[in-house]
Amino acid sequence: MSETQSPNTDLSDTQPRKIRTRSRRIAILIGFLVLLAALSLGGLAGHQYGIIVRVNAEQTSVHAIVGEQFTLAEQDLAEKRYELARQRLEYILKQVPDYPGATDLLTKLLVQMAITPSPTPTPIPSATPTPDLRAQDAIFAQAQEYFRNSDWTNLMSSLDSLRKADPTYKTTQVDGMYYSALRNRGIDQILGQRAYAQTTNLEGGIYDLTLAERFGPLDGVADGMRNWARLYIIGASFWELDWAQAKDYFAQVAQYAPNLRDASNFTASERYYEALLKYGDVLASAPRLKDRCLALDQWDLARTLRAFDEEYAIKFERLNLECNPPTPTPEPTVEVPPTEEPTPEEPTPEEPTPTS
Repeated sequence: MSETQSPNTDLSDTQPRKIRTRSRRIAILIGFLVLLAALSLGGLAGHQYGIIVRVNAEQTSVHAIVGEQFTLAEQDLAEKRYELARQRLEYILKQVPDYPGATDLLTKLLVQMAITPSPTPTPIPSATPTPDLRAQDAIFAQAQEYFRNSDWTNLMSSLDSLRKADPTYKTTQVDGMYYSALRNRGIDQILGQRAYAQTTNLEGGIYDLTLAERFGPLDGVADGMRNWARLYIIGASFWELDWAQAKDYFAQVAQYAPNLRDASNFTASERYYEALLKYGDVLASAPRLKDRCLALDQWDLARTLRAFDEEYAIKFERLNLECNPPTPTPEPTVEVPPTEEPTPEEPTPEEPTPTS
């Protein structure tokens, strides 16, 4: 070998060389990790699908059970097994809170239980001493007497005392009596009847009916009374401030509850009549004639409810003449019959002269 020759120049290109394996190991590791991730995702997807299938099956099973319990609750109510029907309905509402018809049926049941004396339960032997419920029984018996006499205020006081003494005493029946007391006292206040015959209390009636909804949904009559009372209060808030608004609100109340009144004893129909007259006065003061004439429509509508007094009879006639002046009547003309001219007489034909 020459001294100046590189040490590797004598090696042939065909000699075997060492191959690097590091990159190949990395590729194998990456492939293994990818496979592991795919298997994990597949298992997770399968697990989620299994959960969905199981949940759907559970929901189907729950609805089937709830439907069966609702049918049984209806049978129990019809056969006066009230406590069993209550337990079924409470189970249904716990499982499916918006199950169709369950809330209405429970309200009906609570009202029925409130007015039906509960049978004395058969004592069950127990190691614990029986609690003394004589005080609660006495209060409950007095509450039932108030219920039968429609004395809703005293009934409420008795129920409050009973709940204070023992919150767990006949909870279902007590709740039903609370509902009936609040519902009926609210209507009495709005209509001004029984204890409220001297004066009404629209706001108090609305409040009682709203509290009754905590124990069950309101029926159509109670909900309608609350709605008309609210409209009456809104209409009264516009009184002497905006006659057009007052007229519109009392038109609604007077149509369905004409005798509804507030503490002033001014009925809805009376307020509607007065609002029509006053709104007509507002229109009659307009500067333009065509705007003033609109008052006639309001006054004419008021006249269908009640006869005018002298003041408005004069107002109506004056404005009516101004808006609808009478048409001048033409003078009658006398027709002269035509003169008949004499017809000329026809000449009498001469008789022929006889010939000899």
